[in-house]
Amino acid sequence: MKLLDEMLQKGLEPNLFTYNVIMNGRCKDGMVDRALEFFKSLKSRGCEPDVVSYNILLRALFKQGKWHEGEKLMTEMVSKGCETNIFFYSTLINPLCHEEKIKEATEVLKAMRQKGLTTDCYCYDPLISAFCENGILDLAIELLDYMISDGCLPKIYNYNTILSTLRKNGNADQALEIFEKLDEVGCPPDVGSYNTMFKALWSNGEKVKALKMILEMLGKGIDPDEVTYNSLLSCLCRDGMVDEAIGLLVDMETSKFGPTVIAYNTILLGLQKARPRRMDDAIELLAAMVDKGCLPNETTYTILIEGFGFAGWQAEAIKLAESLFRMNAISEDSFKRLKRKFLLDIYKSLLIRMRSSCCLSTSAMHDQNELLLRKQSSCILFLYGN
Repeated sequence: MKLLDEMLQKGLEPNLFTYNVIMNGRCKDGMVDRALEFFKSLKSRGCEPDVVSYNILLRALFKQGKWHEGEKLMTEMVSKGCETNIFFYSTLINPLCHEEKIKEATEVLKAMRQKGLTTDCYCYDPLISAFCENGILDLAIELLDYMISDGCLPKIYNYNTILSTLRKNGNADQALEIFEKLDEVGCPPDVGSYNTMFKALWSNGEKVKALKMILEMLGKGIDPDEVTYNSLLSCLCRDGMVDEAIGLLVDMETSKFGPTVIAYNTILLGLQKARPRRMDDAIELLAAMVDKGCLPNETTYTILIEGFGFAGWQAEAIKLAESLFRMNAISEDSFKRLKRKFLLDIYKSLLIRMRSSCCLSTSAMHDQNELLLRKQSSCILFLYGN
């Protein structure tokens, strides 16, 4: 409103475009009620709202779930003979899909076609996503075919939504079938498509095919992104190939996507779950991570604490958790969860010991391991302090 006052003071006459900018700004700032009040004052300012004015308000009202107010505004719009356009219908489809009102969104799409309006990918995309999220995958795939027959060629993000859903559902073969036809339909795959197919094939046990996907991607000149690297790290560590994952981490350091805390945490988790657990290597990786300027987060410390606890050093793991909690490195909820978990393990271990006798050599070995753990814990606390 300050801008409007300045315009009036300078003798400049605001027009509908100016008023629409003001309403849009208020809606973006969450002041939808004030935008609606301003909308109602347009007539007294010598302007009649157009389809853009209505679109601005409808989008904001539906985003806030104010369906009743939105429907009233739509009725007013129609009664005043305000001509609708593709943006008006898109404004309706998106929030309807977010609210899982799929039937209503489909009706809006039909109304567009009946009015002879040319649809685009942005109109179909919310529906494709909604079908996928609600488990109606067949309809999502049919909608892609309908788009092509209607002269609206799907974009790669439309296909990626389908591929991602098929991957989550464990349908790697069907995903591969659609993926292999992408070039035919004039929609070549992007890095997101390859990332999805890599994860789908690897999870399906087809590791060679999965790795060939990455090679094919590189052969086409498509650069890997952070998701590519993190997916590779996750799959390698999950299958016990932690050394290969560490080698990939070294490669990441020379790429434009340097390793993030997510990458380091993935490998730390792999080392923690290795048999035998490789906590010495985990400490070394933590030191390298800090040395390279990548700060550990709560997940990092939780992985390490759990690693010590699962390795049989529950009491020391609790002490480490207490120290990190006092330093605000882990939250109270995480601390309570870890303490509860490892105290239970300690009681179970004591019960087992009480039922069986321990030889001196086993006890000595335990003392030696406990000394090593104390050194490792001190290292973690030192690194956090730095």
